[in-house]
Amino acid sequence: MHDHVGPGRSAFKSRRTPPPAPSVSWAVLEEFHRQYFLPLVWRATYKHGLSKEDAKDVVQEAFIVAIAKLRPDGNPRAWLNQVVDHLSINHQRKANRRAHLAAQWGFGAPSGDSDKNPREEENSE
Repeated sequence: MHDHVGPGRSAFKSRRTPPPAPSVSWAVLEEFHRQYFLPLVWRATYKHGLSKEDAKDVVQEAFIVAIAKLRPDGNPRAWLNQVVDHLSINHQRKANRRAHLAAQWGFGAPSGDSDKNPREEENSE
């Protein structure tokens, strides 16, 4: 028999909602950040080839995910490494997709074409 789901309620919502994160003091979060941030930025930069700025963004996003989903009984270093790896790969996919679409639709000139516009303007006068 099917469970009745009332209006405004989803059958999947209860299964997919993560448990609330345990309350943690700011001092503990700051120490956690200091201990893991730079090694994770290094990992995203050198393992995945991201720029330092993009790597910092990815690691900050990983910390946001960690605040919501990290479990105290797990291995935070391994878990964060995995999250940074996944977020770095997703970041690269998005960047590649944007570059491909920009090239396909003609947005932005390649570096060698930057001289063509002034010459065309000179010849058209």
